[in-house]
Amino acid sequence: MDKALFEKFYQAPRCDLWQGRVDDPNDPLSYRWHQIIQVLDLTRPIQGLGGKAFAFLGFKSDEGVRRNLGRQGARLGPESIRRQMANLPSYFGRDVHLFDAGDVLCETDLETAQFALVMAVEKILSAGMFPVLLGGGHEIALGHYMGLYYHASKQEQKPPVIINLDAHFDMRPHFNGGSSGTMFLQIADFLKEQGEDFHYMVIGIQQSGNTRSLFQRADELGVRYILARDISESNLQEVFEQADDFAYGRDVYLTICTDVFSSAVAPGVSAPQPFGMYPELVLKIAKYIARSHRLISFDIAEVSPRFDEDHQTAKLASVMIFAILNSLVNPELNLVVG
Repeated sequence: MDKALFEKFYQAPRCDLWQGRVDDPNDPLSYRWHQIIQVLDLTRPIQGLGGKAFAFLGFKSDEGVRRNLGRQGARLGPESIRRQMANLPSYFGRDVHLFDAGDVLCETDLETAQFALVMAVEKILSAGMFPVLLGGGHEIALGHYMGLYYHASKQEQKPPVIINLDAHFDMRPHFNGGSSGTMFLQIADFLKEQGEDFHYMVIGIQQSGNTRSLFQRADELGVRYILARDISESNLQEVFEQADDFAYGRDVYLTICTDVFSSAVAPGVSAPQPFGMYPELVLKIAKYIARSHRLISFDIAEVSPRFDEDHQTAKLASVMIFAILNSLVNPELNLVVG
């Protein structure tokens, strides 16, 4: 994809989304994220930074959800999540940098938008930054993973394994093109063409949300999965051990679909789950993965403001991001929330 075509699908960051309370403009200990965020235009050269740098990149897409016959509205998810992140308190030192890298836009041409996302992710990684992607439909995972894959190939490294916190396998057939329900089968098929193994684990699967065919396909492809009903506070250590065994010796790409949560706490999603998981368990799993020193990138998908009363789901997504970033920067720091 040439520069002109990339710019057609790319939108530079909007500073007006980062507004919030100012307790003391001169006290770094009172700063919130909107006071430390910097803008990053991916159409321009990126200067290398010291310390730890995180780049937020949105994927404003509803096309995959539309094709999957889900509730549309996730296109505005990245904007809603940013507005909730703006007021988060900063626990970072001066060696940690937060950047808003703007958005990749999708109207109807999902495949080209996903390719633009590949380019954006690879550019962030090449600058030594940690990508944090904001959905948008869960079709974000295909472009995100392929960006990670091509960057790993350039570095002559193995691609990361995938851990998905999700109620669904998202491995439906893609004969007529991709959607928000096909990405991981698309990745499996791509890796097969490359002569590489498919390493995929899903935590939070709902039996009511997946056909027998999907379970059979997962078994045939060696997918590791844990049903939501089989996860509790008493057996979290077993979940951690399974994740450790799955990812042993490999980098990890973590993707979180907000429909893994109960609709009681996450109403603003494309496919609500009445018997989904509660945040405390999902949070502990995500933090454990972040503290493993293997996580190289993550995204959170399918926040749909259209159905999100009082921005409840966007707030939940922002706290998940807060928890993961703090766990990456300060793995020994155990904040009460996050």
